[in-house]
Amino acid sequence: MFKVKINTKELQLFSAILFLINPLLGLLTIFNIFFSNFVVNKRKLINLFITFLSFFLAFLNSTKIPDNDLVHHGRQYLMAGDYSFFQYLGSIYKEPFYYIFNYIFFYLSNGSFIFWILTITFFSYFMFFQAVKMFFIKINAPTSQLVFGLVLAAFFPQLFSLSAHLIRQFIANAFLIYFAIDKIFYKRNKWWLVLAGVFIHASSIILFFLVYFKPLRNFKKYKFLNIALILLLLSYQYIGKLLLYFFGDINDTFKYILERASADTTFDLGDFNSFNYVMMFTMITIALTSKKVIGRQLMKVNENIEDTEENPVDKNEKRLLIEKDSQFFFSTMIVFSFFILANLNQSELSSRLFFYVFFYFPFILPLFIARFKQRDLIYYIMSVLLMLFFTYRLVFGTWEYAPLLEIATNSFFSYLFQSPPSFY
Repeated sequence: MFKVKINTKELQLFSAILFLINPLLGLLTIFNIFFSNFVVNKRKLINLFITFLSFFLAFLNSTKIPDNDLVHHGRQYLMAGDYSFFQYLGSIYKEPFYYIFNYIFFYLSNGSFIFWILTITFFSYFMFFQAVKMFFIKINAPTSQLVFGLVLAAFFPQLFSLSAHLIRQFIANAFLIYFAIDKIFYKRNKWWLVLAGVFIHASSIILFFLVYFKPLRNFKKYKFLNIALILLLLSYQYIGKLLLYFFGDINDTFKYILERASADTTFDLGDFNSFNYVMMFTMITIALTSKKVIGRQLMKVNENIEDTEENPVDKNEKRLLIEKDSQFFFSTMIVFSFFILANLNQSELSSRLFFYVFFYFPFILPLFIARFKQRDLIYYIMSVLLMLFFTYRLVFGTWEYAPLLEIATNSFFSYLFQSPPSFY
């Protein structure tokens, strides 16, 4: 088959210019290059693709008509202009880091709501996408698998619909998933991300703890500690009540967190639905059976291999380490899922915590498809179908965004200088 060679730097420059003229067209151009027969260094296009995705999703969120939680968050952000720093923090009895950012950014952006939602969405997704990239590079995934993981992370409708709704939790989730990949696979302990995540949304503390809980790396060897952990998580609500009794008077923020943890709750969107059960058990099943797929990919010498001079013993040890790292990463999701199921009497808690499970989805589904021979074609077809379904949900989903024609024709600068929405 005839193949055309393209200069990677020239393609990057052309795509960047095209993205400034029309973000949607620039994004689709890079996406199709990954699955084309063009001879180009596709790995070097990944960071550009991640940047385009982050900007495009931020642009979409900037056109969202404020409703429900976005109205609440938007008003809280704009309140920063009416208070001093300490008055502002004192008026909101919740985790402080998010509101510290709000206050500082309000004055840096001259109170721009558009730049606020753009910044929050861009950096949250950018961290999330970087985590996806780091994971698939570590397990020696082909480029098509990595790209499909990024497409899932970007265009999974249930995830995106909450990015400008449960904003604090979305940011904490992005911090968490990046921290987990960095800590488990790259052995870097960026503890400040833990502090930032927990003090943006306290519910993230459970998964941060699981990432630090090393016995999960080998459930059989540390069976007693892991069973003790599960029993501890099952007693979560009772522990919350006990801590509230003894430490509830420390400060209002701590009291708020403990009250939420210890009480039965209901959720505006209803009880834990059947889709959540199906998705959870499907993800657990794929995760538990992914070891062979990851092992097979690590055995292959492909475009992502980092070291060709290691002896076979060293390479085998490295492969086994990455397999164990993968098992550990997926174990945090599995244990967390059982924790959710054990606390269904707190319907608001269980529904909100299930949101964290969404972030594992882009790491898991590509491994299932990797079992098939025509996987590259399947990755492409499923990516296109997901984008189409995302578009459908954008029009007919819960929230209202800009018309499709506007999204298809807007330039980079049209999004930056659009009129802010009204909250009144």
